[in-house]
Amino acid sequence: MKIAVFPNMNNDGVKELYSEIVTTLESFGAEVVGPQSEDYDIALAVGGDGTTLSVAKNASFKNKLTLGINAGRLGFTSGLEKNELSLLKNVVDGDYIIEERMMIKATVVKDGKVIGEHHCLNDAVISRGDIARLIDINLFCEGRAVTDMRADGIIVSTPTGSTAYSMAAGGPVVSPDNSCFIVTPICPHSLMNRSIVFSSDKELMLTVGNDKNGNVYLSVDGESSIPIDSDTQVIISQSEYTAKLIKLKPENFYEILNKKIIERR
Repeated sequence: MKIAVFPNMNNDGVKELYSEIVTTLESFGAEVVGPQSEDYDIALAVGGDGTTLSVAKNASFKNKLTLGINAGRLGFTSGLEKNELSLLKNVVDGDYIIEERMMIKATVVKDGKVIGEHHCLNDAVISRGDIARLIDINLFCEGRAVTDMRADGIIVSTPTGSTAYSMAAGGPVVSPDNSCFIVTPICPHSLMNRSIVFSSDKELMLTVGNDKNGNVYLSVDGESSIPIDSDTQVIISQSEYTAKLIKLKPENFYEILNKKIIERR
């Protein structure tokens, strides 16, 4: 069993936790390799939710499994807390469940040409820049108009991402064993501010109205920011990749939701 450990050294205490994880894995007979390795069986993300999501997405391109160890504040997508390292023996022994999470593909088209394809485990967000000006957003499903709105932006989330930015913007919480797109406006200039849920076998298209300063961006999982304008279409479809997360504990999604989010308020 070859395990690659991906620590986020920007998080407090990760350096010490990383050393403890390596020692623990080796004591169970695992071969531990660094994040630069291309040859591994399981990716271990050490940090917060952002670290787990980034590592899981990149591991999905190689059809590899991911386990997150929480060294952050929330750790909603983490499979273990830092005081549960003894359970790593189950990983080495293959005693775990695999949870598959759907992903989004956001294809950016400008003047009829594809200029980029981006895969998202959490969400794709269209929003304005640092100037407080509303943007016009048009949403289509299967080529048919769904809605036009003026807002600060719009979030297209996976079920995994429904507990992140989408929830903060008033969107519904959706169990990650579903397969759908959750579309949630950000501060819409309208009396109607509801989310819309689409089946993931649909193709969505988003366009924006002209902004004279050109400060409208597509953000992919909060990792990259792509400028878009009125000549750009963002096509949303289900990614051909799925993130595969290791589940070691018996808690279900709703129990984790209650413990990690509701009880902490």
